[in-house]
Amino acid sequence: MIILMKSKTKKIIASIVLILLSYGFIIFKILNFKELKEISFSSLHFSSFYLLIFSVVILLMFLNWSIETIKWKILIDKIQSFSFFNAFKAVFTGITIGIFTPNRVGEIGGRILFLDKGKRTFGVLATGIGSFAQFITTITTGIFGFILFLLLFPENNTINSIFNKIPAIGLLLMLLILIWIYFNIKRIKPILLKIPFFKTRTNQLEYLSETKFTSLLKVLLLSFVRYFIFITQFFLLLILFNIHLTLIQAYISISLIYLFATLVPTTTLIELGIRGSLAIFFIGMFSDNILGIILSTTFLWFINLAIPSIIGSVFFVKNNL
Repeated sequence: MIILMKSKTKKIIASIVLILLSYGFIIFKILNFKELKEISFSSLHFSSFYLLIFSVVILLMFLNWSIETIKWKILIDKIQSFSFFNAFKAVFTGITIGIFTPNRVGEIGGRILFLDKGKRTFGVLATGIGSFAQFITTITTGIFGFILFLLLFPENNTINSIFNKIPAIGLLLMLLILIWIYFNIKRIKPILLKIPFFKTRTNQLEYLSETKFTSLLKVLLLSFVRYFIFITQFFLLLILFNIHLTLIQAYISISLIYLFATLVPTTTLIELGIRGSLAIFFIGMFSDNILGIILSTTFLWFINLAIPSIIGSVFFVKNNL
């Protein structure tokens, strides 16, 4: 009985620490959001139209994470059946834990808390498949944006002096390899078994390699839907902060931001800064409204990660108390 009480106490303390870390990180970002002090809200002319745009961006956030929930359910249902709402809670709890961890790896830990013991390693691998699909999506759309830029804006020496057809071809080859691996994990299983992590997890690896092609395809297609929700949100926020790009300019610049943000190793602590710098570089090719670019990038981060993290903290506490 005493052992159970001690275990429960440790669990509660760990939960409180994780919540404090999540909230502390969000507060840290708000306090260091210097651009907010510079903005003149009167100059933004917040009409009902602009309020509508902001509301749509918020609603798209819920749609975005709902699609991620469907992705996770497709991959996890063979391990443990979840209702949509319970899977939704797991995904949001993952955001809470992941927001202050390097490359948001804590998202996996948050999700598997909702799985029964003995099934959590399976959950890690299933979540990994979903992340891999999203990674392929980002590379695919980024390469397409890269090629469009080279074809439609050859006069822009800002980027063409650094990037050209050679890296585009290199990225395309990398993409083809990634897609082949995604749909052929069974064929590379002997290689994976040589990795220490998988040597003692043959059952879980067997599950990973036996995932149906149709399930993998659904997850990949849903990843593309999520991606275009990101782009739509970003585009709407650019409009909100008086940055007017054509659809093709918006697609090219945003896809390149996500492409290079994905390829650059980072931690959550500097992720927002890197994305802001990339946004200034790529969107700056078509607009000189630097403040608006930074505000759009930062608000997108708060809407897509900070707000879900706060919501997820409620689910996290209820699941651990």
